[in-house]
Amino acid sequence: MDLGCGCGIISLILAYQYPTLKITGIEIQEELYTCAQQNIAANGFEKNIHILHDDIKNIKFSETDTRADIIVTNPPYKKLGTGRLNPDPQKALARHETTLDIDALIECSSHLIRDQGLLFIIFPFDRLSDLTLAMARHHFYPEFIRHVHIKATTKASRVIVRAVKNGNRQCFLSPPFFVYTLDNKYTEEYLSLV
Repeated sequence: MDLGCGCGIISLILAYQYPTLKITGIEIQEELYTCAQQNIAANGFEKNIHILHDDIKNIKFSETDTRADIIVTNPPYKKLGTGRLNPDPQKALARHETTLDIDALIECSSHLIRDQGLLFIIFPFDRLSDLTLAMARHHFYPEFIRHVHIKATTKASRVIVRAVKNGNRQCFLSPPFFVYTLDNKYTEEYLSLV
C-alpha cells in the first residue's frame, strides 16, 4: 500500500521494478487522485495498481481485499502551528498535518498491515522522536534507519525508516545518503536511483 500516494510516482516506480506486485494507493486529494489514475493508465499499470480516493482514516482492510505486506508513505511532515502554512490548500494538506498527524498515520498503518509487515517511511530528521514514539505506541519497531543529507557538510534533513509490525529485530543504522557532492553534482548513489 502507498498511503498518501499523490500523483502515484512511488507506486509506479515499485510496479516498474517489481512487475508482479499488486499495489493499492490511497489519496485524499481529488486532483492528485485523478493525476495518479492518469499516470497509471499512461504507463499501462491498471492491472498492478489500484487507487482509492478517500481519507486514510476511513479505509478498512476489507476494502483492500487483504492486509498489506508492505506500506510505503511520505506523509505530511510539519506539525500544525509550525512554519508557514501554504496558502495553496493542496500544498498545505501535503506538507502540514492538517487532517492527519503522524500518530494517526501510524495507527491507520497498524490496522492495514499484516503482522510482521514492513512499513517504509521518509520523515524529517528533526521529527525522528515523534515518529519513533508513534511507532512504539502502535507496535512498529524500527529495524533500519538511514539519514538523508543534501551534502556531506549539512545536517541530516530527512530520515528513512523501515519498521516491522510486532517485530523484535535489531535496529541498524545505515551509512548516510548524500544527494549532492561537495562540488554540487549529484552523488553516484543518487544517480543510481534515477
